[in-house]
Amino acid sequence: MTSTEHDHTEVPETNAQVQGGAQASNDGQEQRYVDVRLFTGDQIYMPIWEGRTSAPLEVQLGCSWHRCKFCDFANDERYVFSLPEIAAKAQMLIPYAQDKHRVFLLGENPLSLPMDMLRQIFEIIAYFMPWVDEIAMYARFDDVLAKTEEELEELADAGLREVHIGLESGAQEILDFMCKGIKIDDAVEACRRLHKLDIDFSFTMIAGLGGTELTHLHAPESIAFLNEVQPKHIWVTGLLLWPNTPLFKIAQEGGFHQLTFHQRLIETRDMVAGLELNDCEFVDSTVLGDCTVRGHFPEQKAEVLAAMNQLLEKPGYDHVPPIPIPGMTEQHR
Repeated sequence: MTSTEHDHTEVPETNAQVQGGAQASNDGQEQRYVDVRLFTGDQIYMPIWEGRTSAPLEVQLGCSWHRCKFCDFANDERYVFSLPEIAAKAQMLIPYAQDKHRVFLLGENPLSLPMDMLRQIFEIIAYFMPWVDEIAMYARFDDVLAKTEEELEELADAGLREVHIGLESGAQEILDFMCKGIKIDDAVEACRRLHKLDIDFSFTMIAGLGGTELTHLHAPESIAFLNEVQPKHIWVTGLLLWPNTPLFKIAQEGGFHQLTFHQRLIETRDMVAGLELNDCEFVDSTVLGDCTVRGHFPEQKAEVLAAMNQLLEKPGYDHVPPIPIPGMTEQHR
């Protein structure tokens, strides 16, 4: 994923030492120390809805699923930081969180962590940043279903306000082809549980994920799902084919054909036309590869559609080809 798919922020050079091992200071053993950075990488990645309003606390690297054919994060090794490491990060985060009332847990899907660990992470946040009253994180639908309704209620009572989920498409055939590990019926049930507890949920969607082969399914099936579950936010990004992903190889071999920018916008426009959402912020951040369309539904739906239709009429854009794939032969284009 890139900065067009996530809000990204350069991170400060902040380091500390923390005692390693939960019993290091209590059992008389020689204490161990590990170096801890506030953030592991040079950039942090958050949903656009969180990037300017939330303090980011890193708790996990990598994804518990890591099988999606299109995702470059699938190659990342999964690592869960220890509670002492997370406590050290939370302490270092204090100066950057003074004006924030919300913490975003960094990691591909922190909701997959065991309940006991999540409970202690929430307690760490309350201890070091007592002014924070909201917590958000990435999640998968199966992470929601893996928690009991009582556990989700406990997290909600402790401050969980929103989970950000990579839906990508509401079309089951597209999800199956991409090995998302999602069944639409299960996704509906996960959303029902979140709605019941007043936990907001937001979706990322990927225009063109079905390629030319399955694009006809994306809009109608996404419309049906989104209208049923009523998300708080929808963020549409454009498909990028990353080297070292299964989808990249499939495309090189001619088994997947990208949509052009123009076709991606038509796909998204057709989806938007059918949406009947009661209270949802919509953003397409990669329209034609160079601009953003944004609006609140339902009152700004007509404006979003008008903007998309105006963009579709821009001269020359219907001839812009997809992003070239290195190594693709002419007969596969």
